[in-house]
Amino acid sequence: MSNETSIKVVPSRGNAASSGAYVIAVTAPAFRLSDTAFAIEDAFSYHLRELKLQLEGHVGKIILVAPELSREDFDRNPSLGVITADEGIEMVPTYPVNASAKEFWIRHVPRLLGVFSRTVRQAAVVHTGMSHDIWRPMLLLLNIITWAHRKRSLFFVDIDFRRNTQRFRQLGIWSRKSYVVNRLLHDPLRWFQVWLAVRLSSLVLLKSPDLVRDFGGGRASVKNFLDTAHNAEQVLTDDELAQRLTWLSDDTRPLQLVYFGRLVSYKGINLAIDAIRIARSRGHDIRLMIIGDGPELPSLQRQVDDAKLSEAVTFIPAVKYGEPLFRLLSSFHASIACPLVEDTPRSAFDSMARGLPIAAFNLDYFNGLAEMSGAVSTAEWPSAEKLATAFVALDKDRARLTEHARKAVAFARANTQQIWMERRHAWLMEYVLDARRHR
Repeated sequence: MSNETSIKVVPSRGNAASSGAYVIAVTAPAFRLSDTAFAIEDAFSYHLRELKLQLEGHVGKIILVAPELSREDFDRNPSLGVITADEGIEMVPTYPVNASAKEFWIRHVPRLLGVFSRTVRQAAVVHTGMSHDIWRPMLLLLNIITWAHRKRSLFFVDIDFRRNTQRFRQLGIWSRKSYVVNRLLHDPLRWFQVWLAVRLSSLVLLKSPDLVRDFGGGRASVKNFLDTAHNAEQVLTDDELAQRLTWLSDDTRPLQLVYFGRLVSYKGINLAIDAIRIARSRGHDIRLMIIGDGPELPSLQRQVDDAKLSEAVTFIPAVKYGEPLFRLLSSFHASIACPLVEDTPRSAFDSMARGLPIAAFNLDYFNGLAEMSGAVSTAEWPSAEKLATAFVALDKDRARLTEHARKAVAFARANTQQIWMERRHAWLMEYVLDARRHR
């Protein structure tokens, strides 16, 4: 996440919220270093500091509610960001992130009910979301206590979950039993959480216009949002864009595609590799670079070797976010996204900021992004054949590619992290922190 922090701090109107805490609950684990310090994913540590700056004068401190990272995982991840209590940010640990469902309910829930009640009583605002994990529903428990105390609250849903069960079954990943359990138990409970939130929370942010339409019922406090990390300085200037469009229009160059992000199975990178094989078999010199690390790396490398694609598909380790990554992206024509289930990667906006259109499966998120930006080419999910056809279309029509690049930069410029932070901050002021609106 960018540490762009030039948020305009609105003076407090003197309401009681300035003496309370901003409680933010997440399922990402943190490691408690001491009573006054904790470590969490580095980008999120920046986010917490930015949030504290925005809320200066409105709340006394931030309290992070999160599962506990194990010592082993902490030792394996030296890049975690460290936050101390003197920054005005504290942590309330909940349960070990690796705890089983049985351990969660028997050992931790009785204690958490008291912990959550005490924490909520300190709160001016509780910022939480939907429990995806129905067996260990930490966020649901906190939401119930928050609503019972009639606290002002902010509720997030960062992905449209409603078709994932069907997709996992269609892909053959889930058995019939898993499908039935999710269809009849998990999905209705997730749906019910959102239904409750739009009625009981002060502000609800849903990362999908379809979710807003289907759940919001026209309520002004239910908003669609985009979660971006790039800042205005990282978007191509007009001169840089002009140079890039000239480069993109040169059809003597092989089409160079890029994926950057975690190498995990649900990202569908194996299908992208297969699509490269198919496109090349049709006579098109299309290449792919895969940037990142993750558990799927060995199997993806074997797939490339078995298909004799080592000259067309290459791998490099993850590149540090910011200038090193953005400089590297200038060497590619387009970015790809082929997740097996709904996904909302920030990399889509990072790509657009550098003038890279996107080729993606036609999942709901990317269909919406295509409609909003005009910079996304979609292919029928989950077909490698159709994905190859989308790659070939970009290769054959460089004029379309350049037009998509132009639209990508314009869309990225209109949706920087700064713009969305200010927009969300304004909503927070209007619907949550303005006591005159609070019932």
